[in-house]
Order: sequence, then C-alpha cells, then structure tokens
Amino acid sequence: MTKSRLRNLALPLGLATLAAVLIGMYVISYRNRVTHGAGLVKVLVATRDIPAGTDGSTIAGGGYLKSQTVPRRAVVPGSITTAAPLTAKVTAGQIYEGQQVTLRQFVPVAQGGIFAKFSGAQRIVVIPGDQNQLLAGTMSDGDRVDVVATAKYHVGDLARATSRVILRNLLVLKAPDGAPKAASVGAPPAVTATLVMTDKEAQTMAWALKQTSWFFALRPTSKPANSPPTAETLFSVLGRGLPGAPGQIAGNFPGSIDAP
Repeated sequence: MTKSRLRNLALPLGLATLAAVLIGMYVISYRNRVTHGAGLVKVLVATRDIPAGTDGSTIAGGGYLKSQTVPRRAVVPGSITTAAPLTAKVTAGQIYEGQQVTLRQFVPVAQGGIFAKFSGAQRIVVIPGDQNQLLAGTMSDGDRVDVVATAKYHVGDLARATSRVILRNLLVLKAPDGAPKAASVGAPPAVTATLVMTDKEAQTMAWALKQTSWFFALRPTSKPANSPPTAETLFSVLGRGLPGAPGQIAGNFPGSIDAP
C-alpha cells in the first residue's frame, strides 16, 4: 500500500474520531447544562417499607436508604442527604418504599417504641377479658373494633336491659396471643388486648368493664361504615317487624325506656 493511499485512509478516520470526540463533549456539556438548569438535588429515599418505631441507627446501617436525584421543586421539606442526623431518633410512623426521608418523620428515642403509636388525648389501655369477648384467634394487631355493651337495670321492681355500641373504631395495638391463663374453674380462659383510645373513651370502657356485659366487634377493612346509632331494649327487639307493633305490645310494658 502506497503512502498516498495510507494518507487518504488516515484522513477520514482521523476526522471521524475527532467528530466522535466533539459529539461526546457536546453531549456531556448539554447534560451538565440541563442538570444545572433543572436544579436537580440529591435526597435520601427509602428502599423498602420502614416500620414505625425503627431506630435511626438501624435505618442508617441496614440498607433502608439510597441516594436519589430529584428536581429541586420536588424536594419534601426536611429531606436529608445523609443518615447522620437520624442517630438517637426513631421513626414516628411508617415510611413507605420510595418515599423521601425527612427529619419530620423521626422523634427522639424517648418518644419512640410504643410512644410513637399514640399522641395528644390518646391513651394506651390494656383490656382484660375472655377469648370470646376479645376475639382471640380472630383479631390481629392493627385491626379496628367496636365495643358492644349490655347494661342491666331496674325500673321499680321490673328488671330491664339495654344494648348498644358504646365505642367505635378503636385501634388494636396488640391482639390476644400466647397461651391464655385460666381465670377460674369453669370460667373461659382470661386474655388481654391492648387498644388505643382517647381518655374519654377510656372512661367509657372502664364503666363498661364494671357495669355491663360486653364484647368486641371486628370492623371491616373494606369500606367500613356505621349504622345509625340505636339502643336495643326488650320493646325494640320484640316489636321489630310486627305490624302495628306499638299498639300490640305497648300495653304490656310500664312507661320506661322500653316503651315507645
């Protein structure tokens, strides 16, 4: 191959190489300009769901977080770029996979654990009862329940009883589990359930424990709803569905809550 032919081949190859280098430099420069113009910043996001009460040290060292670049306008207030501020803190609530991690999602260790699950006027109440009352084996942690109670009383010499839902939509923090303890000979096994309720609801529950027979009613997870509030009495139960019920049975009951 002659020198002239080599020169003729080398020239276009050199030009092609130079063009590729220039294009690469342009692309890099363009990306840098776009990144700078969009105001992209780095934040930490959760790589998996993080349960409430998880300590910050575990999150920082346990593969819970990854760095991700997002537009500045999409940054959540309080977002962090390093896990260092999370030490000596715990999650106040659950953080979901892909969610930006912020300092607002954490509280001091003293407010963690069970204290991360309630606040304000809410209280943690441990309710004792038998397996049937507390839905042992049916109810699970995180479920919601209503409390149905029946109170017995007297009107003069006549015994009466009234039933109604006295509390609604209570969060089950810990459902009954483990081997139940026998309450006494012939009595159903005793178990406990831990619920979140307000201080006022706790008063109602305390009264029900001492003055009524009661049980938990498990609420659905799909579109839960409540019927209009009512109180069931002897009159309402016996009269329901009868044609002209008030006229048929009202005369059999002295004036009281049982009468119309």
